[in-house]
Amino acid sequence: MTLAWRRSGVALMLAGGLLGTGCAAGNAYRQGQKEARNGNWDLAVARLTRALEESPGNIKFKIALENARIQASRFHQKQARKHLAADELDRAAEELGIASRYDPSNEAAAAELRVVRERIRKREEEKERRAQLESMKSRAQAARVPLPVLSPRSAVPITLHFTETSLEKVFETLSKVSGVNILFDEGFRDKRDSVNLTGVSFQDALELITFKNRLFYKVVDQNTIIIVPESPAKRRSYDELLVRTFYLENAEANDTLTLVKNITGITKAANNVPLNAITLMGTADQLALAARVIEANDKARGEVLVEVEIIEVNRTRMKEYGIELANYTAGVSFSPTGASGETAGGLTNIRAHLLSSFNLADFVVSIPSGLLTSFLQTDDTVRLLASPRLRAAEGKKTSLKIGTEVPIPVTTFTATQAGASTFAPATSFQYRNVGVNLEMTPKITATGEITLEVSAEFSLLGENRNVGTGENPINVPTFFTRNVNGILRVREGQTTLIGGLVQGRETDSLKGVVGLQSIPLLNKVFTSRNKQKEEQEVIISLTPHLVRAPKLTEEDFAPTFAGTLERVNVPSARPSLFGPEEPTPTLPPAPAATPSASPEPDAPGRRQAPTAAVPEAVPEPSAPAGEPSAAPLAAPSPPPSGPPGGRPPTALFSPAEAHVKAGETASLSVVVLNASGLLGAEIVVSFDPVLIEALEAAPGPLLTLDGSPVNTERNIEPGRVRVRLTRGAATAGSGAVATLTFKGLQGGTAIVAVQSVILVTETGAAQPMLPGPARIRVQP
Repeated sequence: MTLAWRRSGVALMLAGGLLGTGCAAGNAYRQGQKEARNGNWDLAVARLTRALEESPGNIKFKIALENARIQASRFHQKQARKHLAADELDRAAEELGIASRYDPSNEAAAAELRVVRERIRKREEEKERRAQLESMKSRAQAARVPLPVLSPRSAVPITLHFTETSLEKVFETLSKVSGVNILFDEGFRDKRDSVNLTGVSFQDALELITFKNRLFYKVVDQNTIIIVPESPAKRRSYDELLVRTFYLENAEANDTLTLVKNITGITKAANNVPLNAITLMGTADQLALAARVIEANDKARGEVLVEVEIIEVNRTRMKEYGIELANYTAGVSFSPTGASGETAGGLTNIRAHLLSSFNLADFVVSIPSGLLTSFLQTDDTVRLLASPRLRAAEGKKTSLKIGTEVPIPVTTFTATQAGASTFAPATSFQYRNVGVNLEMTPKITATGEITLEVSAEFSLLGENRNVGTGENPINVPTFFTRNVNGILRVREGQTTLIGGLVQGRETDSLKGVVGLQSIPLLNKVFTSRNKQKEEQEVIISLTPHLVRAPKLTEEDFAPTFAGTLERVNVPSARPSLFGPEEPTPTLPPAPAATPSASPEPDAPGRRQAPTAAVPEAVPEPSAPAGEPSAAPLAAPSPPPSGPPGGRPPTALFSPAEAHVKAGETASLSVVVLNASGLLGAEIVVSFDPVLIEALEAAPGPLLTLDGSPVNTERNIEPGRVRVRLTRGAATAGSGAVATLTFKGLQGGTAIVAVQSVILVTETGAAQPMLPGPARIRVQP
């Protein structure tokens, strides 16, 4: 009896387990179908994957999962195309990669992914090329100007006090104090001067004394300088000339060359139009000032995208009013018998003996049977002729022509023979565009406002006119033309309308009973008046959008010291008198004390592996009573590992972009694909705390789908969310591991980025590939 009861209990337990497994699979399948109907394909794949894992042999589950994978692949492919339209290549590559992983047979997504990756590669190569160019520029600017300098001397301040002393004596004293040889030009004339300098360097003292006495100095070698009288001739003899080539990126070489020559006074200069470069020869100060001018003016031109709409307004108005008879015909017919067929072809057939008995009863009078009243007014509307988009660079003219090319005869007369008085006509044709001709030249201010210099012409073809004489007259077309020229200053996105050509025609017709039109009152009631006015007008709608504005920096607004009107002098152009300061050598840090319990040294010839940085420790949450404790989150060891024998896990945001109004909330989910043996996760997310605020971080359906309890530890700070999720039983598949709730604070686009994702699995810690940032667009 006891054995039978035991067998029955075992059977009941097995049946309960099978029933529980079937219920879990069915619930997951129904949830997956529900998410599929709602268009949440990522979650649908996660739930259907769970259902198939619970019931591997269920064909219905397999078919539903494959369909969900295909639909998810198509969904991410569509999202990728949206990112491509917005020129977001990284986001597009990420979406196409997800689409290819969902459905490996999606050849279109794979082909688009290859194209996008090639574009990304070319973009990175262009970035690298530009970075190398900028690096070369920085190294060239940081390099010392090839001018002679003195060897390093003592930088101890000196003090000079002279009263009515010879300048040669003063310079001799400076030479003894500094150890620098001082020579004098042949044009130097000694004179007496008073000098009172305290606590100045040798270079400061030299510059002050020479400036006061209209002298200048030149470094001859490392130990010698020469004192020269100040004059343009001496400057030309002693100032060094340097040659430098500037490669322009945006500005025109001709315009820049003219600007530099006018400001710096450089006379020896040339431009290379094919390379868009200018070469200058001048002093170090002149070249330094030229570099500053070129840097301030070699900016990328602003660009404007103008949406143009050519609209034809057909303003046809028709008015009809008054009372009119239903039929304006009135007549008398002769019908003595009223029989059918009695009257035919305008003749009445009767017998002769009836002619003597005719009276008024034998005649039938036909009069209008009713009155009609009409009060009608119509007004036709608009027809869109064309809607082009014009992209124009700042200061460059762009034109639009919409119409018909009409040939115009042009006759010229040439002499039949040299010196003859007879001429033979020769007719050629020129073509003129009849329709709408639009020319625009945009300009962009530093504040981002757009100025459009607009020239619009509206023309119509008129009647031909005879302008010839004699036996062979010539018919030439005439044109009805209107021109609009002006300058518009508008904001970005502001629409402006320009009126154009208007043509009109009016008709007025009157209908009524004969005789009533001349009766004063009845002609207003028993007549019908029909007025019709046709007007056609062409209107141009302009809506500019700012593509790129001039990029100005704070240095562009700051003035630059350029010396005096007599001589250009830029302090930063020349090196210090004694050259750049040599860096002070620093001693290497002393080795740290060796601990008593130090590990054994590595074997000779074997390199020691680098130690990975360990993130800050996270306290392990306590498990509920009766529950197994989750494994602690260990620091990942590079390289990140994926599930053995399968595809590595991948993380992504779902949705990648959310829209929310200020004061309302929106949710983003961190979805993990191809997770195996998942026991927990630690996620760190950063965001813009000015635009959005983090309210909640909760475990996602991938961790809670089977009902297993999940321990959650969250740390929400302004601009940062850190959440740690652990569970006792392992799970696998694809789905959301965490759901973050944000509240919109003010209008703008907030970027939400994942800083790190660590997955705890049965085989250890894994680091999936981080997703691209998500966007939350907050509407004010």
